[in-house]
Amino acid sequence: MPPKLPTATRLFYRFLGLHSFLIGLFPFFIPVFLWRLGYGLSEISSFIALTGVGFVLTLWLWDRAHKTLPLNFIIAASFLIEITLLALVFLEDQPGFLFLFALANGAYNCFFWITQRALFYETLDDTNTGKRFGNFQVVVVIVIKMGVLFGGLLLDKAGYLSVFLISALIGLLGLASFFLMSKPMELPAALRADPPLGLRELLRFQDAYGSRPVFFLDGPFLFLESYFWMISLFLLAHESFWKLGILVILLGLTFSALFYLIKNRIDHMPTRRIYRIAVTGYCLSWLMRATVDNRLGLGWLFATLVLITFCTSFFRLAFNKRFFDLAKHTSAHRYLFLKSYYSQTAIALGFGAGAAWLHMTGSSGNHALQMSYLAAAILTPLYFLYRQVGK
Repeated sequence: MPPKLPTATRLFYRFLGLHSFLIGLFPFFIPVFLWRLGYGLSEISSFIALTGVGFVLTLWLWDRAHKTLPLNFIIAASFLIEITLLALVFLEDQPGFLFLFALANGAYNCFFWITQRALFYETLDDTNTGKRFGNFQVVVVIVIKMGVLFGGLLLDKAGYLSVFLISALIGLLGLASFFLMSKPMELPAALRADPPLGLRELLRFQDAYGSRPVFFLDGPFLFLESYFWMISLFLLAHESFWKLGILVILLGLTFSALFYLIKNRIDHMPTRRIYRIAVTGYCLSWLMRATVDNRLGLGWLFATLVLITFCTSFFRLAFNKRFFDLAKHTSAHRYLFLKSYYSQTAIALGFGAGAAWLHMTGSSGNHALQMSYLAAAILTPLYFLYRQVGK
């Protein structure tokens, strides 16, 4: 019999640590790398939309492949896809590059995030989702920042080839370490037994917690955080990968101590009040993003960036606690898949429409970024639609 998961936590953090470092080395820099190559916001929005399409298509395959393939084969595949994503960068001056790169980015995101959520879910019980997610977030922050430090330095000082070679070596070692395990690992029996999600079930999904509209809402917000905001920080760092890496690391170090204290207490706090505070802070973070530019004094600028980082991370902690609590009390892993299908579809549709609007209006640069942040601030209160178990 393949071993089940009392080793779930150890396997989860091994998988998470390797991929988080690899993400820091290059995928973290994808939006600003494309910006440096000369792509504008409309083209980057198209890239994000196609990433959503790639994610949905790959999730359809993942949802069927995991029924028969051992878990370690699926994890090994995630490293192979990551290496493929990195290799495609060498085609950046070829026709169709952005299309292929986006689809591969979506495939990698799917294999990383879906596998990670499936593993993380198995480490939870009904009383520790906040603490567990907080621990997960702290580990991700620390390991990604280590990757960002090296990735930013290498991109500025040695070029992309050095990043590719190091990433490919780590990826191959990770692939081999999981693929060549003496005993194959299996996903939990309940996950393997569930039939794949079909189109009819996806279209009919609705619950009493406001999940469907919030899933739609959350997808575009994730890429506003990770792509558009990263471009804003890149502009503040005078378009230097190295300076961007240092800025992100300083922000992470500054807010991490307070965040560490909060994540250990969130499971014992009044969850409804905490969630309301988190959504309010998240709304304010988008308003603050719209005001950030190089004209602010250095001290005020750094304090604002720290506050934005903290409000965003605190919201993600509160939101994901509610999300995983609801998964535990509803359809378990199927709830996780539903979230991804809805969020990624919204990413494809939302950023596809945004790309068309940016192209037609000719909007670009800081003004377009600031308008996006103001729109996000207006839409953020819709997160209040998401209700907790028993409320």
